[in-house]
Amino acid sequence: MKIKRNCILIAGTVLAVVAGLLPSVSVAAADDTKSVTGEVVDLMCYLDHGAKGEKHAGCAEKCIKSGGPVGLLTKDDQLYLVIGDHQPMNEELAPYAAKTVTLKGKVVERNGVKMIENAKLEK
Repeated sequence: MKIKRNCILIAGTVLAVVAGLLPSVSVAAADDTKSVTGEVVDLMCYLDHGAKGEKHAGCAEKCIKSGGPVGLLTKDDQLYLVIGDHQPMNEELAPYAAKTVTLKGKVVERNGVKMIENAKLEK
């Protein structure tokens, strides 16, 4: 009987501790939202042969409009995959190909790949 009561007390204590941690987990996720400034690049041409800048603007715009993946390249050469609200934002970003913009969104990284998700164009 004593063992059963101790098990119940331990289980209750563990649940209380875990429940106390949950709000801090959701607050930490909200802190991942950042503003990132860089050049809008089409990832196909940039990754294949380093194409960027004004002389590649026309091609980049065409590739982005046709559905190619969009990236944001910062001044310190950090490259981010850009995703809108769980969907591509190619139509919105195509006119900004080879131009510097600021995007705000949740910044994540896994296995060396950086991404801005739920990105919004700051004006």
